[in-house]
Amino acid sequence: MSVHLPILVFAILLLAFPRNWLRHGARFSSKSSRRSSEDTAGPSVREPGERTVHPLAEAGKARNWIDFARGAVGGYALIAFALQAPEDTVGVHTVTLIWQGVVLALAALMQMARMEGRFSLFAPIFFLQGLTLGAAGWLVGLLAMVGSWALTPVLPGPGAVLFIHGAFTLILGLLLPGQAPALVMVLAGVVWLPVLLSVLLKKRLSASFDKRTKVVSRSSRERREAEVSVKGGRD
Repeated sequence: MSVHLPILVFAILLLAFPRNWLRHGARFSSKSSRRSSEDTAGPSVREPGERTVHPLAEAGKARNWIDFARGAVGGYALIAFALQAPEDTVGVHTVTLIWQGVVLALAALMQMARMEGRFSLFAPIFFLQGLTLGAAGWLVGLLAMVGSWALTPVLPGPGAVLFIHGAFTLILGLLLPGQAPALVMVLAGVVWLPVLLSVLLKKRLSASFDKRTKVVSRSSRERREAEVSVKGGRD
C-alpha cells in the first residue's frame, strides 16, 4: 500500500473536523435577528415524537452544504490519492481497503458523537452523502442522494434516511458497471454505522435541526393559541 502523507493529512483534517465547531460563527449574529428568525420559522415547532427530516429546510442551511463539501473532497482525496493499492495489484488489495474503511469509519464516528452537556448521537446526513459522492463516484453518490431525499418525507426519522441512503449506495454500486464492489460495501457500512450504534446504545439519532427545535404538546399549543386570541380580543 502506498501512502501519500500530505494528502492523507489533508483528507483526515477535512473528514475529522467536528461539525459543531461551525456553529461558533453564529455567535457573531445579533440576538434580535436570531429571535426574529426563530419566531418566523414554522418548522421549528414540532409535535412530540415527530422526527421527520424536512429536505427543503435542511437544504437551506449553509452548514449542511459545508459538511457535504468536506465529505466529498475528503473522501475523494482519501480514496483516489492518499491510500492507494500497489500498481501491480489485481483485484482487491485487502490492506488498502481495510485502512480506507478504518479512516472513513472514524470520520463518521467523529461527526455523529457529541458531548454538549450530555452524550448525544447525531445523524451526519449531508456529510455521509458527500462522502459517498467523493469516494464511490458521482454517479453512485448522486443517484443514492437523490433517491434517499426523494423518500425522506415518508421516512420516520434521520436514521431511516441514512439506512435508505446506504441501501441505495450498495445496490447501485453492485449493479452499475465500472464500480468497485468491495469499496461500495465498505461505504454502505460506514453510512449504516450511525444507525447501528444508535440501536446498540439505545439512543435516538437526531438530525442537525434538533438543536433549535422546539417540541410542544398539542394541549400547550392550544393553550397558547387561546391566550393569543384573548389578547387580540382585548386589543
